[in-house]
Amino acid sequence: MTRNTTFIVLSSAALALALTGCKADPYATDFKSINSNLTPELAGLSERPVDQQSNWAQNANQDLRSAADDLGRVWLTDQPSRLSPYPIMSTSGNP
Repeated sequence: MTRNTTFIVLSSAALALALTGCKADPYATDFKSINSNLTPELAGLSERPVDQQSNWAQNANQDLRSAADDLGRVWLTDQPSRLSPYPIMSTSGNP
């Protein structure tokens, strides 16, 4: 391709892109756009979707970590046996 042909093709492509425009304006400020979603950043009454996901992740993490403690209490392995006639000292560091 010659230099003029390349310039014409690129100019035509740029013009076509400039004339198409955007489909929807994310920063629309007309009454209908604002009235359709008054609180776009909130998912609930007081939290954003990111806040809700963070809370769910923290709760799931704490639940999974506490499951090991719960199983220790179920199988009675969370404390040493007290059946020995000799004094038993706690070596775990927990009272």
